[in-house]
Amino acid sequence: MFDSGAAVRESLSLLGAALEARGAGPYEIVVIGGAALSVIGIGIRPTKDVDVLALRQAPTHLSGPTLVKRKPLPEPLLAAAATVADALGLSADWLNAGPADLLDHGLPEGLESRLTAESFGPQLTIWVPSRGDLICFKTYAAADTGVGRHTEDLQALEPSCEELLAGAAWARSQDPSEAFRAMLVGLLRYFHCAAAAEEISHG
Repeated sequence: MFDSGAAVRESLSLLGAALEARGAGPYEIVVIGGAALSVIGIGIRPTKDVDVLALRQAPTHLSGPTLVKRKPLPEPLLAAAATVADALGLSADWLNAGPADLLDHGLPEGLESRLTAESFGPQLTIWVPSRGDLICFKTYAAADTGVGRHTEDLQALEPSCEELLAGAAWARSQDPSEAFRAMLVGLLRYFHCAAAAEEISHG
């Protein structure tokens, strides 16, 4: 369990050091969830893990950067994470690819171009989506699970009703069922976005 952004950063710094000691990497990973908010200084709630959306492959002369689904994560990365878990007393799966399935149905358009990077040593770079993209992910998660940590994260991001509507529209691409539409409508009403809720309800 991480009780602060500093704790998340410490784990990532140690992960970078463990990779370097093992001669593994370099790895570039895209992180979402509560840990991502901690890295960029948004939100204060404790989080139990670091959610890896994808590995990022650097651009080449033939193509731009690409995001690659790896579930499970590469063994050298998991081995380094196990070293960190032992050192800090973290759960064995503190670094995991739980949200990687989001890639199956498509990420918010243009997300790759909006990622920002932070280095945690020569063998590890953490990429974090933009605030707008994080709102999309959190809208999906909050609608799916109800009031709780995900709605707290959304509140920390301070979204406008227009941003929540955009997040809801993207979330529908992940789950187009009528049951999930109703959950999104409930979430938008929870955030006092009646017009957005009406649009999703009939969209």
